[in-house]
Amino acid sequence: MKAIQKILLLGSTICALPSMAHGIYVGASVGYGNQENQIENLSSGTGFLQAGFKFKDNISAEYRFGGVDENSSELNLSSYSSVYLRGSYELKENIEIYGLLGVTQARVSGYTSGDYSSNIRNISSPSYGVGARYAVSDNIGLMAEYVAVATGRDYSLSAVHFGADYRF
Repeated sequence: MKAIQKILLLGSTICALPSMAHGIYVGASVGYGNQENQIENLSSGTGFLQAGFKFKDNISAEYRFGGVDENSSELNLSSYSSVYLRGSYELKENIEIYGLLGVTQARVSGYTSGDYSSNIRNISSPSYGVGARYAVSDNIGLMAEYVAVATGRDYSLSAVHFGADYRF
């Protein structure tokens, strides 16, 4: 009896995979932004890779992994990871606007909370943004957005990004 249940569960899972893949998307973006801590303000290029899942027409969840291309002795970002809830609204058939709300964990070293240390620290903070996406085809889209990636007191990063995504 248990073998039959396992076979039925495996079969239903395999049948559901194509419909689950329909909401998956991946992308990449590059941009320019401003990162700062308590003693330094540094402009630099930034970028990220993203993976997301569209639950409904206007609700998605995203994971992003990114970094910057400029650091200093007082301000050194190793990388950041963000998780977002994305709400979107379709203006026209190929154009949508969206908002992002989430949390970011940044790996930084430098001057934080009154203590200079070369040790890498993880700083978590709220993260938010707004953007627009243009669907070039059913699968490929171009996007532009402003994101306050990290908004902590010890470290902040905000940027304008331009990128592309692919929806399965």
